[in-house]
Amino acid sequence: MTASSTPEAPATARRILLVEDNYLVASMLQQKLGSLGCDVVGPAPSVEKGIQLAQDQTLQGAILDINILGGTSAPIADVLAARNLPFVFITGYASPPSLPDAFEQVPRFAKPLDDALLITIVNNQFPRN
Repeated sequence: MTASSTPEAPATARRILLVEDNYLVASMLQQKLGSLGCDVVGPAPSVEKGIQLAQDQTLQGAILDINILGGTSAPIADVLAARNLPFVFITGYASPPSLPDAFEQVPRFAKPLDDALLITIVNNQFPRN
């Protein structure tokens, strides 16, 4: 993302949980989210770590890779849904693993996320404090 295409950082940073087990993808997304003024929680590389962070952290939302170390991110989504926190799924697979029907309406996006799509996700899915 170039400086000219970087949107202004919000006055109050959004705390976004990032669940991604691929180090390079996680690093890229963490950097891009930071450039959008987000405070990234994680990245969590496993179901276990994702659940812990989803339970223990103050968050405005989450970006969850569907297929991660330990299974799918559905148990993390359960925690977020119980807390009434918004989240989206991302996947690198054309046919990602199945998720429970409760998450059928949750937005899903294909990786890699381009800059414009990430800006749209942050602005439309995750409210500011």
